[in-house]
Amino acid sequence: MKERKKILVIDDNPEQLYIARELLSSDGYEVLTHRSPFGVIGLIGVSQPDLVLLDANMPTFPGIDLAAHLRADDRTRAVPVVLYSSADEKVLSGAVAKHRLRGYIRKGDGAELRRKIAYFLGSHILDAPDFRRRLYAVE
Repeated sequence: MKERKKILVIDDNPEQLYIARELLSSDGYEVLTHRSPFGVIGLIGVSQPDLVLLDANMPTFPGIDLAAHLRADDRTRAVPVVLYSSADEKVLSGAVAKHRLRGYIRKGDGAELRRKIAYFLGSHILDAPDFRRRLYAVE
């Protein structure tokens, strides 16, 4: 039996956590959620996610700053991180490049969330030119 891919979603907004959990669970992923940027390094160590979906704009500790900490820590450096935000795309793409993240996903489009997560986890081969153009992934 094939093991399900595990995604850790970190967002201070319970509605966004619910949406991400419902959409991604319906695609067969195991989805863990966390409402705070605090304790994430330990949580990643315990849960061993295949991917972290990280809100870029949490008020107490911005996700972009947390991403920098995840990249700097030996325990979390190899875990793929994708920013999840409605922030300006130039800011997001800059953070992706600066912190060597997998990419980013804009909030508000459930279909795009599902397609990009599938791509980042290698669940599907998505080769449509318009999809690649909108992916903004840094490999």
